[in-house]
Parts: sequence; structure tokens; C-alpha cells
Amino acid sequence: MKPLVFNSTPLIYLSKAGLSGIIEKLPEEKLTSPQVKVEVVDKGKQKGVPDAIALEKLFENGVFTLCNPKDKLFLSRLSKTRGLHAADAEVLALAKEHVGLAVIDDEVARKTAKVYKISYVGTPYLLARAVFEGLLSKEQAKEAVKDMVSAGWRCNVETYAKIMELIEKI
Repeated sequence: MKPLVFNSTPLIYLSKAGLSGIIEKLPEEKLTSPQVKVEVVDKGKQKGVPDAIALEKLFENGVFTLCNPKDKLFLSRLSKTRGLHAADAEVLALAKEHVGLAVIDDEVARKTAKVYKISYVGTPYLLARAVFEGLLSKEQAKEAVKDMVSAGWRCNVETYAKIMELIEKI
């Protein structure tokens, strides 16, 4: 199984929907960069958001392995991509190095992953996997999508409909 290399957005919105526990239960190795941890835990705690505390527990329990990208030249090349955040670049570099799946929702990060032939998935994949693995019911997954959108997770109407259809087909 390819390791899952997490970016901030999937972690934040799964946690806001009360589903940070499903991350722990997926069997793959889970990696992320220290910069992602700063974004989801440290900055979240400074803002007083409850999902930061839930995510901090995952880090404390060793669910994630924190890694810095080793290929600094590739990371530097990624960092020059307009609109690609530093944490996105680190996640993509780690996914390439570890032959993993970048767990990203950002459109610029997805387009960049395609250019460099880096495998990626998004938050809907994790929800579908959770249903497939029996960690969530279809109804719970659909409710999670609604909760994430209500909390600010962005997806257009067509994508929303496709996610709901995918969940129903599982």
C-alpha cells in the first residue's frame, strides 16, 4: 500500500466534521511535513479552534510520521509554482520521494501533481475509503460532506453531486 501524504485542508475539514479518527484507522502509513503540522495544530491552537486539539492528539499518538523532503532541488522547483503554498510543495515532494499518494484538495496542488506525475487523492477519497472499510456508513459520509461544506470546505455543485453519487455506489 502506498503511504498517504497529508496536506492541511483534508486534515482540517475531516477534523471539523468530527472524523479525525478515521485517519488513524486507515491501514496505510501516514506522512506529512512539519509545516503542515504547524498549520493544523500550532496555528489552529493559537486561533482556539477545537479541531486543532483533535489533530494534535493524532500527532501525539504517532499516527503521522513527520518528514522533511530530501530532494531540495525538486522542492525548490515546486516552490516556484505560482499559487502553490510552501506546505503544498512539501507534501508533493514527500509523495514523490515516498512513492505515496498526496492527499490534497487545492486545485493548484492537483494540477502541479499532474505535471510531475505525482499520484494524488482528495478528502472525498478518504470518505469513500472509510465507507468501503466499514468505518463510516454511507449516511455518515454524506453528512460529513455537508458538515465540511458548512465549515467552509470548497467544492462546486457538480463535484458535490459526484461525491454524493460515489458514496451511494459503494
